Amino acid sequence: MKTLRGSCHCHAVQFEIESDFPELTTCDCSLCLRKNALMVKVHEDQLRILSGEDSLTTYTFHTHTAQHYFCSTCGIYPFHRKRVTPDYYGVNVHCLDDFDASGIPTRATDGNGMK
Repeated sequence: MKTLRGSCHCHAVQFEIESDFPELTTCDCSLCLRKNALMVKVHEDQLRILSGEDSLTTYTFHTHTAQHYFCSTCGIYPFHRKRVTPDYYGVNVHCLDDFDASGIPTRATDGNGMK
């Protein structure tokens, strides 16, 4: 299990996750397509917000179950609480420090089909 730190662009929101990175995911829902995130799924016990929790703003849509978090200063999406498994987060690996996604399988999820 690796522990990696991450942040939004302005570093107001800083966090760390623990994961063995079994796979990364993309999603084709209307929001994920626009933000073009590459995510790793982590249990809520494996994500810790180190600073800037007060800088996070939340966006919900459709069923209002998934909670998408954005930095209110720079607008970057670091993670979201998942709709189908709400005790898990999808973490945007592009926000992780010194993360190399090469060699990790990527699975496309059908977010558009979740009606």
